[in-house]
Amino acid sequence: MKTPKGTLFLLPSPLGENISEFFFTDYYIQRYLQIKIFIVEEIRTARRFLRKLVPNFPIDTCTFLIYNEHTLHADVQSYIQPLLHGQDVGLMSEAGCPIIADPGHAIVREAHKNEIKVVPYIGPSSILLALMASGLPSQTFKFNGYLPAKSTELIKVIQKIEKESKLQNLTQIFIETPYRNQSLLDCILKHCTSHTLLSVACNLTQPDEFIYTQTIENWRKNCNNIPKKPAVFLLYSGKL
Repeated sequence: MKTPKGTLFLLPSPLGENISEFFFTDYYIQRYLQIKIFIVEEIRTARRFLRKLVPNFPIDTCTFLIYNEHTLHADVQSYIQPLLHGQDVGLMSEAGCPIIADPGHAIVREAHKNEIKVVPYIGPSSILLALMASGLPSQTFKFNGYLPAKSTELIKVIQKIEKESKLQNLTQIFIETPYRNQSLLDCILKHCTSHTLLSVACNLTQPDEFIYTQTIENWRKNCNNIPKKPAVFLLYSGKL
């Protein structure tokens, strides 16, 4: 008799240390408790979250498989072996929704190739939360991921996406590592036109979150410093 395949659950995690109340419901807790194999970016972060979610979470009975930017070229087939043998697996993000601006899509694709059921769980996405709260048009938008770190390349990309926003009437979304937030903001304020709208959503879902949307001109006058915390940048130069 053929062994039924397991299910790959895409499990969200908090965007910061402060865990939103909706995680502490049976909807989430029971699912996490039922899974014994987790694919994670960093074991320490995953274990810390699980223990906050359930203080007596049976960590020692679980297996954690690492899949992050350092293991992208690993054999993805090895990650779905437990699923092929009938075990459920949870794929977790380091923060927020898995797969979105995170590694792991190759594992999900491999699951589909092997006709393994994939179930996404509802959770916080900093990209979508930022777009929702920005006040910028959301019918058409583009996520650009991380922009180049080198200043000469960064300037070219910023000018390109501003022009693209104007021509295609779309909201451009991008992110940066926290310690480079200020240099990115400085570059945007220096090289974008004064009427372009810029929104910055910083440390979303946390007690000190802030979301600020103004023209580049007003940014230059009123708010030109942001902290070294996770942030999402949104830029719009089209017609409102």
